[in-house]
Amino acid sequence: MIGVTRIGAWRLALVAIALVAAPHQLLAQTLDVRIVGEQLHVRGAGIGLIEGAVAQHLKDGRAVRVDFELTILDKPRGAAITQSRQSFIVSYDLWEQRFAVTRTGTPPRSISHLMARDAEAWCLDNITVPTSALAAAARDKPFWIRVRYQVQDQKPSSNPDDDSTFGLRTLIDVLSRRKADEPLARSLEGGPFHLGN
Repeated sequence: MIGVTRIGAWRLALVAIALVAAPHQLLAQTLDVRIVGEQLHVRGAGIGLIEGAVAQHLKDGRAVRVDFELTILDKPRGAAITQSRQSFIVSYDLWEQRFAVTRTGTPPRSISHLMARDAEAWCLDNITVPTSALAAAARDKPFWIRVRYQVQDQKPSSNPDDDSTFGLRTLIDVLSRRKADEPLARSLEGGPFHLGN
């Protein structure tokens, strides 16, 4: 019985070390692709967008712009086959305690009343790559995807007399004299995928 317990403890310790040593690989396993019409869409969970400082800014009444970049790669960390960029504005409804997301560009799209993970998933699903852009290079070959995002804080006005942008976040910043945070950027990679998936 003691031998079995020690073996179990060693296995548990090895799994814990693997989790700590390779967090990016674990995140990458949450990405998936699907084809809708002539577009490749990315699905994912737990991308870590609405958490920490970003979640706090949103709950303080400050919107954030998130710039996403979806890159199709010929191998892990390889050369780019094609790329797509899309920006979103994320905000938080203080009364309903739900998130809203607006996709910028033409045509713009919006959705509201989302939980944090649903807002993240909606952003990912609205970054697409035409299948024709990767058909020649990846029709019969595996490909990988890299999703990179950077959060751009919508900075409040530091002038309390400026009524057009004065809000709760501005008041907090003026009273506490907080410095602007550095932009948050993350990158996730997943694969291999096939167009037939």
